[in-house]
Amino acid sequence: MKIALLFPNNIFTSPYLKYYRIILEKENIEYDLYNWDRSGIDEEGCISFSNKVKTSLPLLRTWDFLKFRNFLTEHLKKNKYDKVIVFSGQLGVLMGDFLFKNYPKKYILDIRDFSPVINYFKSRFEKLVAQSSFVCISSNGFKQWLPPNGNYVLGHNIDIQLVDHSLNNIQKREKTLQKKTLKIDTIGQIKDYNSDSKFIDQLKNDKRFEMEFIGFGYAIPDLKEKINAENVENIKFYGPYEKEDESYLLKNTDLLNILISRKDSNKGDTLLSNRLYLSAVYNIPCIVNGDTEQSKIIEKYKLGVVVDNYEELPQKLITYRDNFCHHSFKNGCRAFLNDVKEDYSLFEENVINFLKDK
Repeated sequence: MKIALLFPNNIFTSPYLKYYRIILEKENIEYDLYNWDRSGIDEEGCISFSNKVKTSLPLLRTWDFLKFRNFLTEHLKKNKYDKVIVFSGQLGVLMGDFLFKNYPKKYILDIRDFSPVINYFKSRFEKLVAQSSFVCISSNGFKQWLPPNGNYVLGHNIDIQLVDHSLNNIQKREKTLQKKTLKIDTIGQIKDYNSDSKFIDQLKNDKRFEMEFIGFGYAIPDLKEKINAENVENIKFYGPYEKEDESYLLKNTDLLNILISRKDSNKGDTLLSNRLYLSAVYNIPCIVNGDTEQSKIIEKYKLGVVVDNYEELPQKLITYRDNFCHHSFKNGCRAFLNDVKEDYSLFEENVINFLKDK
């Protein structure tokens, strides 16, 4: 058996690809990984469509996607793969006709966020879901906007080895928030200027709080411009980092900022952020918006602070600090991570069944 993995971006943007590759290699199944090299870098182990994205004009972006589709179909026809794993609803819609004809019930569709393209091709997307072996989703909240009758499997955005390591060491960790200044970090892709600017507005130049943005993203230049224009002194920036450095970078962090803009274009109320898992793995309370999929998890496992509006931030953070119970928080982290492990076992079982099914 030979499998093709189709990914519409650079591999460094996708930690969850690793989970499939681990399973494929454990099952001794040959595979090829096709990606779109948008950043102009040579990533090992990929068959790349090299086309650096230089425009945001819809017509030219559409043309780029069509070229990527032709690149994929040419290779798929030539190599005659047994099954396919397609990443993103957008790429699934793009490859729809080819998949329906050549791989009915022989592909997995993996969806990690909402794409507005889905709204323009609703019938094709519904067929895409129906014709799949199953659809992997990173949040059960996605079921609010996905077709109701799909076969959905939860696939968390976290390395299961990190989960195991955290569970084995959770007893050794002691978390205290009894410091004069709370250090609040935003780590990963920094791309939500709307939310992050509101977050800054509430805590800027307040000596009770220190903020740091760790990572990269297109919101960084605008955020730096904002803090320079407003003379904000309690913010630092740390640029791109290696994944293995996360624990070191977060060793002095008191809270993680996971606030997100809730727009129809991103279905932000249904997302689960990578930072949510870092919160539990590294035992760092987090801050989330109310009435979201993330707030349900935070409230269930007692993992942090839920705010209904940004103006509540200063007082809610101080109240949380003053009433913080390490024992309750640590138990919540353990319970959440154990549930993630169970979900991962079901995900792995479904992938293996897909691979073995004739």
